[in-house]
Order: sequence, then C-alpha cells, then structure tokens
Amino acid sequence: MPITLSQLIPANNANVGYALAKELALQTVAQFGAVRSTGTGIAEASCCAAVAINPNPVTHFQAANPINGGAALPYSIAYGNSRIAASGLDTGNLGGHAERCALTAAAGEMLYLLPGSNHAVLFVELTPCGACQTWLNGGGGGVANPFNGIFNGAGIVTLNVWWRWAYPDDGGLAAMKTFHSWTTLTQQNDINVNW
Repeated sequence: MPITLSQLIPANNANVGYALAKELALQTVAQFGAVRSTGTGIAEASCCAAVAINPNPVTHFQAANPINGGAALPYSIAYGNSRIAASGLDTGNLGGHAERCALTAAAGEMLYLLPGSNHAVLFVELTPCGACQTWLNGGGGGVANPFNGIFNGAGIVTLNVWWRWAYPDDGGLAAMKTFHSWTTLTQQNDINVNW
C-alpha cells in the first residue's frame, strides 16, 4: 500500500518509520512550543505536522539537530500547522490541515527515505481526516498534493503517516489541547516515555 497510517504509540514501535516519527514529534513540539499561545494564532487547538526531507542548503533546509543531542540528523524537516494553512501564510487554500501544509512547504524538495528503503515519514498530531487521506492519495481538495504520483498512483515511495490522536473520535482534539497546554519540556518528556 503506498500510504500507511500508524498511531505513534510504543505498541507500534516495530512499524516502519517509528523512530523517525518520534523524532519528528519532538522537533514539532520544539518548533511550535516557542510561539504557541503568544498571540500568533497558534494555540492549544492548532494541529502540527512535520515531514522529513533531504537537506538542501540552497533552499535553506539545513540538516536538523536531534532534540536529545548528538550529531546532525541526515534529514531536514518541513513543518506544517493548521493555523498557518488556514491563515493563508501558505500558498493556496489548504483548508487548515497541518499535513497538507507540511507537504506543501516541502514542495520542490526530495522526501527523505529511510536508509535502504522507499519509505518516507510524515508525522501529524491528529488522524488525517477523510478528505486529507483522499488528498494524500492524489485526490482533489484544493491545492494539488505536490508529491502526487510519487507515493500514490505510481507507488514509487510509501508514505508512512504517523499520528498521535484520533480525530474527531475518542476525544483526540481534547487530548491534543491538553498536551499543548503543558510546557515544552513536559511535552517532550511525554513523547520520550509514552509515544
């Protein structure tokens, strides 16, 4: 299957891309924790996403540094946030979906593939809605998926989409809002232990 969906929990640690998805979650918390609830429009209800791409210094996508220390990572990160998408700070009408915003921010770049594989990784805090799953698979929904044909129709790359909370079922939005109300350090500790 060209697109897989997995919940980012320890029970799924054997699924492809788990470690990378966990690092993307940590990076996302650091990226948006600095501005959350500062009046920029990114507050507790703002869903976040990140996709690993190949570093490209020409376009200012430098290799990321791991949150828990160590050598630079072999990938860079393109971020997305539901408020960035909804406010028009990203091109096109993306409908306020963080995963669409992250992939659109990565347009023109090469997705980072896990070593020796054809697997790319996208992390999004809430389960992609039905429209986003259709969009990820190359269906409509406003601005075209910039990777259409790479991980859908042609099936060249499998996109491993990792999510943390189910949406709108099981209180996922409420759980995400509670998580976002914690300090950045507390959020990162929770990811390290419970995700």
